[in-house]
Amino acid sequence: MKNQYLTTVVFGALLVVSVGPANAGEKKLSKEQVPKEVITAFEKAYPHAKGMKFEEETFEGKAAYEVEYKENGKEYEATYSADGTLLQKEEEVDRESLPGPVADAVKKAYPEAKIEEVEKLMKPDNTVTGYEVEIKSVGKEIELELDVNGNILKTENE
Repeated sequence: MKNQYLTTVVFGALLVVSVGPANAGEKKLSKEQVPKEVITAFEKAYPHAKGMKFEEETFEGKAAYEVEYKENGKEYEATYSADGTLLQKEEEVDRESLPGPVADAVKKAYPEAKIEEVEKLMKPDNTVTGYEVEIKSVGKEIELELDVNGNILKTENE
């Protein structure tokens, strides 16, 4: 019985270590660690950006670089490929501006949840592709990615 318990504990610990946190694919970087093509493209597109933070992450299965920044009192994120091509933009928006189908889907899936933060996901041409919604439900922080119709595409526990 003791051996079975010990095996279960060891296996559980190994599972936790091997899976790791949900955002393990994101790695914080200094500006100097980001490809110069990304920095050049970003500074050209957003010359008035302040408070930049950089991360390496995976976007659609490929390595990408995210730049978080502030401009005109709002928070944004821009995701680039290593060659400086803009892949996606994110813009922080008010909770009240969340479209009905998206808000309804969050409420249906997590009726006890409090919406903490909302980001609008956009293609480089500003076409809205979906929303990232950070919620707090039963003491847990959860990030949801939804399409414009309210379909939940991804769920991450933070």
